Amino acid sequence: MMNKNVHSRVFTLVGLFIKEQLKEPIAFFWIMISPCALFYFFAITRQDANYYQSDYTAAAAWFYAYISSSVALFGFAFYIIGRRESGFIRSFIYSKKSRAIFLYSHFLAYSLISIAYCLTFYLVTKLPFGNYELNEFLSITLRFYICFIMFCSLGVLFTLPPINFQNANTLISICSFCMLILGVMGASRANNIIDSINLANPLTIANQLMADDLSLNKPTILLIIFLFIASSFGLIKYLKINPVWSRY
Repeated sequence: MMNKNVHSRVFTLVGLFIKEQLKEPIAFFWIMISPCALFYFFAITRQDANYYQSDYTAAAAWFYAYISSSVALFGFAFYIIGRRESGFIRSFIYSKKSRAIFLYSHFLAYSLISIAYCLTFYLVTKLPFGNYELNEFLSITLRFYICFIMFCSLGVLFTLPPINFQNANTLISICSFCMLILGVMGASRANNIIDSINLANPLTIANQLMADDLSLNKPTILLIIFLFIASSFGLIKYLKINPVWSRY
């Protein structure tokens, strides 16, 4: 009976969190469509007649990596801080069990949202490269989801310090910008220092996971799974309940 009650609470919260995102349809669909527009913009600027004859997954790897990072950092992590700031966590989450249910529901909701983004990007950008293929999409989705949980593990680090919503937005934006710039610099020209830094750049790692076969990245995948499990337990234990109110 208790298990059924827990599952019911989880599904209810998942539905509420997804509906919350849909209350801002312009932002929701812009985040969904803008990577597609950017993908075609870069395709046009390449001026390569054979571009659409190349491997689709390799061509789109950076975009899938960036989408997974955006949903994890600006969705999963950012909204945990926002709910703490609003007092939601303090008002309704007062035990370890309720905290675990909340975080599991929150993660599941953004997992579904991330897969929706992945599906949309695939449907919009795949066709010029050839017909849709179910096996290809499933392979892309699996790699995309592994990238997503890697960025969720990174996002947990932003939820633990006593920072407010505005400061969190600034820090996450700076982190995302730095990852993107380092990744672009590493892809555009060879540089020993940049290449060394990019070995630990999550966005570069995500690009490699998207572009390469999973069998070539087994140690990386196992490390990501371990870090995700460890960060999940850490978040349940150390998530701050008291909201951080701004003095000004």
